Amino acid sequence: MSTRLQIIATRQAQTRVRDALFAAFVVLATVISISSVGTAANAASSQPTHALALEAAR
Repeated sequence: MSTRLQIIATRQAQTRVRDALFAAFVVLATVISISSVGTAANAASSQPTHALALEAAR
């Protein structure tokens, strides 16, 4: 039979695992977000190829 302290310890261990998984998903979402913002910033700062073609045609 489990004692009250064993039950509390088991629940606490399960909570730690859940918290660690949550933290991992937050880190993953942060990395994806930073990567997406970097890609968008890079795309916004470069000239489109059709703009270069129009300048060359002048």
